Amino acid sequence: MSENGVVADLIDGNNLLGQKGVSRETLVKELAELSRAKRKRLTVVFDGPPEHGRPKVQQLGDVTVVYAAPRSADEEIVRRVREARDPRGVTVVTDDRVLSEAVDAAGGRTSSVAAFRQTGARRMTAKAARDEEKRDPGGSASDWARWFSDPRNRIG
Repeated sequence: MSENGVVADLIDGNNLLGQKGVSRETLVKELAELSRAKRKRLTVVFDGPPEHGRPKVQQLGDVTVVYAAPRSADEEIVRRVREARDPRGVTVVTDDRVLSEAVDAAGGRTSSVAAFRQTGARRMTAKAARDEEKRDPGGSASDWARWFSDPRNRIG
């Protein structure tokens, strides 16, 4: 099991939902923020069918949401690991021991939900710090006034 600095390719959605205690919609929004921070696509797999009128596979930014029905989410995850070009490059986030063993047998890697949440929190904190640095250009108001008053810094 690899747990150091791993951002998942496949997420056992129901397992993560059970631990976070949030709605599917909230979880998908959080995963979208994480995927943007990491610049990595994520796929979250849920048991059951999608809401009425929704497709089985939904692309929401860098997050793909898959509803596994008629299979179980575990079966869908293992199928995707087996069919991957490089199964060792696929990481599955789950605390489900049986699923972890099946993913390992299929050639993939797993990460615990706790490790995923910790890694995600670190990445989100780092992204927030980078965003704050971008917003604050530094310098005092008098520095900026001097810069804008210099004719060489004017456009047109």
